[in-house]
Amino acid sequence: MDLEIFLQGFIPLATAHFIALLSPGADFFILLSTSSKQGKLAGILTAFGIAISNGIYILLALFGIMFITNNQFLFESIKLLGSLYLIYISYHLINSKKRELFKNIQTEKQRKKELLNNFFKGFLSAILNPKNSIFYFTMFSISSNEHISLQYQYFYASWMFFAVLIWDIFIVYLVSHKKNRIYIQKYSNKIEKISGFILLLIAILILIDIFCK
Repeated sequence: MDLEIFLQGFIPLATAHFIALLSPGADFFILLSTSSKQGKLAGILTAFGIAISNGIYILLALFGIMFITNNQFLFESIKLLGSLYLIYISYHLINSKKRELFKNIQTEKQRKKELLNNFFKGFLSAILNPKNSIFYFTMFSISSNEHISLQYQYFYASWMFFAVLIWDIFIVYLVSHKKNRIYIQKYSNKIEKISGFILLLIAILILIDIFCK
């Protein structure tokens, strides 16, 4: 398969996915709260729970897209709905308000008591969020076409899974240092707004591709 075709699918997918990771959602705030209150290990366990739930949705989205790629009308309709969903996300990010991210730090005794629950906290947070299934379906609708082999689709899926896991663990390590919390609190809202504009641009490019073929 031509490298250019592979990159045409991979670059927008990887960009949109990473921007979405930068944009705080329910999983992000649970990870932030757990890490700041209960420590590094609790945060890492939560990160693994979130990543595995995302992995399940990634596989479901991958196999779902595989079944409809031969139906051009249905496939283009899903791409259209996906671009509208990205616009919806970008709207809320651009209009987001600044909020308090860190509060109610727990004691060591409380941390140990809740340690075993952190994996399931992360897992349930992500698996019970219907927006995750919509998001990953959108991601694969961006990247998929009849020229991209199943092998490369699996690469896309693996990339997104490990991107979620590595990013979440990175956040845990950032939050474990008190000085970093100051910067996260200071710049998080600006990051949300910038992320919103980038996702809006990606959505517009998808719409152009749909209607200007």
